[in-house]
Amino acid sequence: MGRQTWDITKQSKDFNVLIFRRGTIALILSLILSCVLALFCFYTYIGQPERDYYATNGATPPIQLKGLLAPNASSQAMLPPDPVTDDRVKVIPQ
Repeated sequence: MGRQTWDITKQSKDFNVLIFRRGTIALILSLILSCVLALFCFYTYIGQPERDYYATNGATPPIQLKGLLAPNASSQAMLPPDPVTDDRVKVIPQ
């Protein structure tokens, strides 16, 4: 084998080795980044506070409701009755 042939062979092997190493490093960094992002998503999903639910008809202040895990199958009302409204005629001052 001549000197030129030997140099070409060495260069091509170095090229293949460097490409393999760079690809492996890029793959490892990508896996690490994916794991960090997955942990961040998991942390934000778990760290959310419990939701609050309110009910109002517009005339009364909101009433905080409690969330149920199953539908209400009982005949008992879940909300207190609406307040009694006055049937008096209110006069607008002039």
